[in-house]
Order: sequence, then C-alpha cells, then structure tokens
Amino acid sequence: MAHFILTYGYNDTPLRAERRPDHLAHLDKLKADGSLVLAGPLADLSGGIIVLSAADQEAAAALVDQDPYTQLDVTKDRLLREWKITVGLPA
Repeated sequence: MAHFILTYGYNDTPLRAERRPDHLAHLDKLKADGSLVLAGPLADLSGGIIVLSAADQEAAAALVDQDPYTQLDVTKDRLLREWKITVGLPA
C-alpha cells in the first residue's frame, strides 16, 4: 500500500457545518477499513490534511470522491499527492 496526502481549503458555505457529521462519519469508515492514517484541520482552520493508505493514486482519489465534503464542494484547492514516507512509518 502507498500513502497519499490530501490538502485542501474550505469554500465559504454553510454546508461545511451542516455536513460535518457526514464528513466525520466518512472518515470513521475509512479509519475502520484501514484506509485513513491521519486527518484533521489546520490550526488556523483555513483547510485540512488527510493522509490515506491506498493501492494507487486512482484508489486514493476514489476515497476522496466519496467524501461528502468533496461531493458538496465544501472543500477547494484539493491536492492529492503520493507521499514516500522515509522515517516514522505509521503503525
């Protein structure tokens, strides 16, 4: 499995607060199936970072596409990149 980092900002929309429970449920599902390594907002709340474990870029993109925040365009400037971890592999 490879690791991927998704970085994103937020669009100015009330959907962010309204759909947050759905977004978190999606992340919980990914965590339960082993696809989510880490996730959380940036300290200044301007965006967030999600670290995924997936077979390839296409599989990682499919996980991102399933997120309610992606589907409802709550996030912007999404950038999904493969990350080659050198030190500190996640458990």
